[in-house]
Amino acid sequence: MAADCQMCGAVHPKWATACPESRTGETVLGKYTLGPVLGLGGIAAVYAARHVLLRRDIALKILHKRFAIDTELGARFIREARETAATGHPAFVGVHDAGITEDGCAFIEMDRLAGRDLYTIRKADGPLAPERAVQIAIGVLDALEVLHGRGVIHRDLKSANIYVESGDGGERVKVLDLGFAKVDDELNLTAPNALLGTPFYISPEQYVDPTMVDARADLFSLGIVLFEVLTGEWPYTYESKRDLLTKVMFGDLERHPAKRRDDIPRWLDFVVARALALEREKRYESAAAMRAALIAGTRPGSGKTTAKPGFFRRILGRS
Repeated sequence: MAADCQMCGAVHPKWATACPESRTGETVLGKYTLGPVLGLGGIAAVYAARHVLLRRDIALKILHKRFAIDTELGARFIREARETAATGHPAFVGVHDAGITEDGCAFIEMDRLAGRDLYTIRKADGPLAPERAVQIAIGVLDALEVLHGRGVIHRDLKSANIYVESGDGGERVKVLDLGFAKVDDELNLTAPNALLGTPFYISPEQYVDPTMVDARADLFSLGIVLFEVLTGEWPYTYESKRDLLTKVMFGDLERHPAKRRDDIPRWLDFVVARALALEREKRYESAAAMRAALIAGTRPGSGKTTAKPGFFRRILGRS
């Protein structure tokens, strides 16, 4: 069965090579020439672009045309640009401008990244080595500590929103997409019954009441990402979207990646299990605390290799 197009919401014939609403080839506001789509999501697309006046290659993230009249999504776009630019941290993509296209769609001008998102890496290369997964998670937690320090919660952290670039100093992590972020002074953008985030990754409390989440929701999402990239599998088994959401709400998931992969260190299995605790009071209290646990576990002689998953599963929540 053909799936709905993320860009326009319609089902295209099998022979179609691109959505007719793609902006590739267009010029926006007389200063951005749009190239191919670099990434596509449910509310926006990211295009390779050229700044005509500055002769610089950039990326332009543009709200899909069908959402042009949605003022809340437009407001989220502008807020994403502001919050991302304000962090000033290298783990967030550089943002240079934002505005509205001629046909009423919000856009953000960003640095063009060179690398792959973590979901693409996992799908193409298979499960990551534990050491690599830990280093990427530490980079994500560096970014989250900055974000949370500003009173901002990401709320849509997932492997597709974690970008990995390679350089002389090793891999660099970029955390993308603050469009669903919760900002302390802008709660009016979130309706009480609005499910924000991706069901595979959201915390139980985020499903029950998205207005009441705190920083520990992002740590839960990172726990899901770690489970995914370590095992190549989801911690949930489900038969339908309704079944998945029910399991999200009640925390009915596997918390221990070591049950799916024998070479995962026991200490790392414990870190993931704690991040995925049903009750947020049993998770790490902050991004800094979770990062410290990962760093401590990588040190020789840390003394954490004898932890038994069964014991931690009992004390940390359901499985």
